[in-house]
This record gives sequence, C-alpha cells and structure tokens, in this order.
Amino acid sequence: MTISLCKHRFPLIAPAGSLFRPVDCTNCGLTFAASQTELERQAEQIRLHTAREGHCEYCTRSAVVFQFQREAMPWDLSDPPVHWLCMGCWGEAAQTADGLTYSEISAALDSPQANPFARFVFGGAA
Repeated sequence: MTISLCKHRFPLIAPAGSLFRPVDCTNCGLTFAASQTELERQAEQIRLHTAREGHCEYCTRSAVVFQFQREAMPWDLSDPPVHWLCMGCWGEAAQTADGLTYSEISAALDSPQANPFARFVFGGAA
C-alpha cells in the first residue's frame, strides 16, 4: 500500500519522437521525482515493518523474510502474489523484476530452464 502525496494528476507530455513522461504537478508544485522518492521511502518502511522470522519461499532457508510483490502485469487476473523472501532472494527478485523485458519474461515463462528465478517472480512457479 502506498499513500499518494498529491491528489492532483501528474500530466503527461510527449515531445517529438519520445515516450510519454510525467511532468511536475502544476497545482501544488510537487515534482514527479520527489513524489517517486517518497513512495519508495514508504515502500521501504512497509518492507522493514513487515519483516519476520520464517522460511524463504524460493531458497527455503530459515531467515528473516521480507515481503516482495512485483508490479502487476497484463496477464495477471488479480494482484500479483506476495512472496516472503530472504534478503538475498529479495534483492535478486527486485533486480529480476526491474531488469527483464517482456520478451525475456515470456521466454522464462515458456521454458523453466531458461531463468527459473524469473519464472518464480513472474509466474509464481518455483
């Protein structure tokens, strides 16, 4: 869960030849970068406050586990599942979720041998 700092919309502009990108809010003066930084800080606080002793769902080690939930993808029928991962697996999951293209995700979901960790993060299968 995240709390938005600004109830105004961040408008999108499209300069010639580029992708859409958000711009600062004109009503309250909050920059898009500042709002993203605050949302990341909130997510970190939630992650730290929900940490508990348990077993990592990926490597099955007994350790302090942290909540991990990737961004929703077009193939998700509901919210992505929440996984409880040890610190090492959490970092790898975050890098995997941020670093793969749709074609790489598709390859991982189609072939379990290609990238089993990506299959776990995006498909829920170990």
